[in-house]
Formats: sequence, C-alpha cells, structure tokens
Amino acid sequence: MNDKPKQPSDGDVAGEEGSARPSSSSALIEKIKSTLANTAPERWEQGGEPLDTNRRFQRAQTTWEEIFSTDTKTGVLVFRRSTPLISNFFGGGYNFTAAAASRHVIELRGRGWSPKTLLDPSFRGSGGAERSCQILAEGEIALKLFEEVEQIVGTYRDSLRRDFSDSVARLAANLKEQVEGTAAADWSPVEGDIGYKGYRTEINGLTITVGCVSNDLSSAYSLSLSRLGLVWHCRDPFLMQQIYTIVHESVKTASLEQLGKVLEDML
Repeated sequence: MNDKPKQPSDGDVAGEEGSARPSSSSALIEKIKSTLANTAPERWEQGGEPLDTNRRFQRAQTTWEEIFSTDTKTGVLVFRRSTPLISNFFGGGYNFTAAAASRHVIELRGRGWSPKTLLDPSFRGSGGAERSCQILAEGEIALKLFEEVEQIVGTYRDSLRRDFSDSVARLAANLKEQVEGTAAADWSPVEGDIGYKGYRTEINGLTITVGCVSNDLSSAYSLSLSRLGLVWHCRDPFLMQQIYTIVHESVKTASLEQLGKVLEDML
C-alpha cells in the first residue's frame, strides 16, 4: 500500500478560509455599528413616531414614516422605516393599520433636505420625497442599523428626560424666589395671538416661558419650563398668575423708569 495523505482540494481550502474569515460585508457592518456607537447621539434628528392604530387622523395616508437623520459632509444621511398603510374611515377620521411589513432603507439626500418631505403626506403625494435620493442600504442590513440608531437615540433621550425631570423638580421647589431674583432685562417678550402677552428667560439651564391671554371678561395664565424639546407645563393657576405678575410688573416698572430718564434728558 502506498497511500498518500489526502491533499485538500481547492474547494476544501476555500471552504476553510471562508469559515475562518468573516465576509467583507460583515466586517463593514461591524465598522458602521462602531461608528454609530461613537457618534454623538444629539446629532440625530428624529422624525415621526411608532404607528398607533388607535389614533385618528383627518386624512388618509399610504405610508407611515419613521426616520433618523443627520447632516454629513456629503449630504443628509437618513435611516428610514416606511410602513404601507390601510386607511380605515370611521366617524371622526381615519385610523391606520399596517398593510405589509415595514421597508427599511438608508438613504443619502442632498444638503438642506428637510424631513418634512417624508413626514408630511402632502409632500409625499407630490413625489418630492424621492428626489435626489441615493440608496446606500436596504432590507435586513438597513433594519439592523435602523435599530442600532433607534436604541442609541432612545437611551440618550431617556437620560435627557430623567435629567430634565430632576431639574424641573429642583427649580419648581423655589421658582417664585428664583424669578424674583431676576431683572427685567433678563426677560424677552414672546409674541402670540391677539390678547396674548408673554415673557421668556433662562434659569439654571431651563427656559421659562410665562404668559397671559386677556379679554374683557377674564385672563388665562400659562407657565412652562423647557429644554432640548422637553416641556413641563404648570397646572397650578395661582402659581402661574403669581409668576406672571412678578415678571410683568418688573418689566413695566423698568420701562417706566426708562421713560422717566428719557424725559429728564429733554429738560
């Protein structure tokens, strides 16, 4: 017997190398995930929200869009989830149900592109949503990367909400004293509908907006604290009126003092 050790065929070698070495696409996906993980989450703009089949809408739609977008050197990068819809009309409006599985796609759009071209049905109906669009990934790959961004942004915004709630609680505990410590010059006027007068300033990193809508019979007050798109609305009518009165009287007094100085300069 003169048996020689079996030499591996080309097919065997390729198979062994293929199993030991990840494919180039897999390596690229992992690199992209790493880049996403190291991208500042505040760079992402979120548009749309998960489909709620219990909500009613005034007009029918063919798709439900959820997107995450960010500006890059070459254009606006868009991670998109598009769900085909069935629009069912009931008294009071339409409600939507998914007609098929969602389509996931990653697109590169031109600089200055606005998310409303996808989110506003009137733009989608005119065909404007698909202009100047380069598809970079779709299908399962786009789904996985969409979920990566969704988790990154969701975790970041959960943290923002916790920090915001803590900041609101601390400021609300002594809001009257904090407002009394401000000067009239700290407050900027806020425009609104006819009969509305409002003021805005920032205290401890929170934007405070206070306002009043008056007519011949009554006055309605409002007070809110906000930061990075998160808003807390005061529900205490006495506190809202109290804060507004403090600010309004301070601004009015400062204006009268300035008027007096102007008149004195005329003498």
